[in-house]
Amino acid sequence: MNNKKSAFTLIEVLISITLLSLVLMALYKSADILRNSNMHLFRYLEKSTHALKGSKTLYMDLMHSDHNITINTEDKFHRLTITSTTHSIYGLSLAKVVWLVYKEDNTLLRVEGGAYHMPLKSEERVEIDVIGKHIELFKIYKSKKKNKVLAMIQIKGQEPQVFMVQNIPLKPKRQSENNNTGIQQPIRR
Repeated sequence: MNNKKSAFTLIEVLISITLLSLVLMALYKSADILRNSNMHLFRYLEKSTHALKGSKTLYMDLMHSDHNITINTEDKFHRLTITSTTHSIYGLSLAKVVWLVYKEDNTLLRVEGGAYHMPLKSEERVEIDVIGKHIELFKIYKSKKKNKVLAMIQIKGQEPQVFMVQNIPLKPKRQSENNNTGIQQPIRR
């Protein structure tokens, strides 16, 4: 009786271990590349999310504003004053919001409060938020009809953010203007 047992030889085992180690090294390298890529993406998204929060806040301030938007040019940056907006971070029913670039480190600031004047006086209460530092571009433009606003923001080392807010409410017509257009007003008794 001849019993033949089939088994792996030492050479076959060594070859399979070598092939397995090559596959594991390739998988480890792929996982390392994927981890580095995810860290890079996370850092990029973290930076862009911070910048986008400022853009989103500016967009909402403009969208919820009334017609009283003033743009002043100061040095190379613009200063935006929104006299009355219903978009308030601090729970005000109507807020005055000023966006300006502070000269120290070219810091973009958002100032929110009730009735206050620029420059601020010591008794005026406002909230000041730092939107970003090292601002290279902060320009705001209104259309001729004043119902559109173009905003451009660029923080050093980041892509510029450009957006347009449309359909900003226009200044309501006064009662005498309505009477001149031939529109009949309801009679109140």
